[in-house]
Amino acid sequence: MAPRRVPRTAAALALCAGLLAVSACAPGDGSPAPTASRSVPQATFVFANAAAAPTLDPAVVSTVETSRIAAQMLEGLVRADPSTGEPVPALATSWQRSADGLTYTFELRDGVRFHDGTVLDADAVCANFERWESLAAAGQRTSFATVFRAADGGTLYEGCTVESPSSLELSLTSARTPVLRALTQPAFGIASPEALAAGTQGTHPVGTGPFRYESGDGTRVVLRADPGYWGELGDIGTLEFRTVAEPELRYVALRLGQVDGYDQVGLDSFAPLAREGVQVFQRDPYSVSYLGINQNVPPLDDPDVREAIAAAVDRGAIVREHYPDGTRVADQFLPARFAMDGTDLQVPSYNPQRARELLAQSSYDGEPLRFYYPRHTSRTYMQEPEKVYADIAAQLVRAGFVIEPVPVDWTDGYVQQVQDPDGDHALHLLGWNGGYRDPDYFMGALFGGPSGEFGIDNASLFRAVDRAAALPDGEERTRAYASINDRLSRLLPAVPLAHPISAVAVDDSVTSFPLTSTGYEEFNRVRLDPAR
Repeated sequence: MAPRRVPRTAAALALCAGLLAVSACAPGDGSPAPTASRSVPQATFVFANAAAAPTLDPAVVSTVETSRIAAQMLEGLVRADPSTGEPVPALATSWQRSADGLTYTFELRDGVRFHDGTVLDADAVCANFERWESLAAAGQRTSFATVFRAADGGTLYEGCTVESPSSLELSLTSARTPVLRALTQPAFGIASPEALAAGTQGTHPVGTGPFRYESGDGTRVVLRADPGYWGELGDIGTLEFRTVAEPELRYVALRLGQVDGYDQVGLDSFAPLAREGVQVFQRDPYSVSYLGINQNVPPLDDPDVREAIAAAVDRGAIVREHYPDGTRVADQFLPARFAMDGTDLQVPSYNPQRARELLAQSSYDGEPLRFYYPRHTSRTYMQEPEKVYADIAAQLVRAGFVIEPVPVDWTDGYVQQVQDPDGDHALHLLGWNGGYRDPDYFMGALFGGPSGEFGIDNASLFRAVDRAAALPDGEERTRAYASINDRLSRLLPAVPLAHPISAVAVDDSVTSFPLTSTGYEEFNRVRLDPAR
């Protein structure tokens, strides 16, 4: 990738070396002893996340960090094929979908045990589904609630039935095309029923995966290869996830040998990493960043005001200045890989004069707009949120808006604050990272129901999103999503900014890294140089 700016990382290297050394002690030797039937790997691998995981339970949040860590311990009935994204066997070896799309029958893999020794059976799987359903029924905004949502605000989930110890049936009240794809998410990782009963899944997940929990929390987590794992253990015996929030410090940690890889390579680090011959892997664009507009806050319920906001934002400049090369300027919310572009998109192009004209004829009367933005984080969809905020705020001020900045640390519940239906956020920066390969992952989560984030309660829009999710793959479904894209460009619940790439850097001990567009890499598939 061609560099665009002078890196600041060299100075940071000297400044931070001592600081990082304090926190970079590798975990002591405590790898499980080899069993009689197999050898357990002994290598240690440390990976730096860009933010702390707020919980280790992927069923209750959708952050990349929680999902990445949990995916090493919890496995689902199916997993995503790394090339196509389609479901392939995991804990289920086979499945059948009924002709009407209302039932899925799964056959479970034999001889699998959870890390606590509990046998994986149909009762354990159904216990997880019932827990997910109860969380959704209690009003939690979960992946289960989104996937199984019904147009009337209820749920499509009818039940999980044990057919035999190795067979279960998942029943729906109405067909939903992406259900199997959705089950590839870490949010649907199957946990031990004993762990569920103990209520420790947020701090100490117990699954069937290649790694089991050893110690730590969402800031620093140590996992060990499970000698009883049914599948391939790979090359890593001890896997540590460490939070390093600042991109420059992640670069420093890698170059000092304190970590073996890190996520979210900062813009200033691409050039020095290239000069130093460090391996950098770029994910395909599979996320969207946006400027959210809360229509519950007057005068943002005025279409002229929303259109003025969109016309005032120079999305092209934002992408050029604050995203890696290869990032696409967004004019809709679905990434390009779906090929479901709207045919009549009306998101205004950058036109500050038009923005001022719209503002003059609107109901806006100079009232300050509270503009929330996150601090001290790098997200897949937005590496430099503070700088993106500064540029957008300046553009809005030039168009005639009065902006009141509201900076919030990411770890202080930023997402919850800007999704609060009773919140005072007028504008905010956020985004959505793809979790499985279906357009409903974006449309259903963002626009499938009433939203405290955007202040929309549009029953006909929600019905259109639900109808598209139920349609079989094909031309009719493509047209349905293209129509929704057109509709959103007129409604403007948010201004789409970018479909960015993101990157992972690893040291030369790594010979192969299983990069995924979702960020849920499987670390038992990392290959290490045995000579190092």
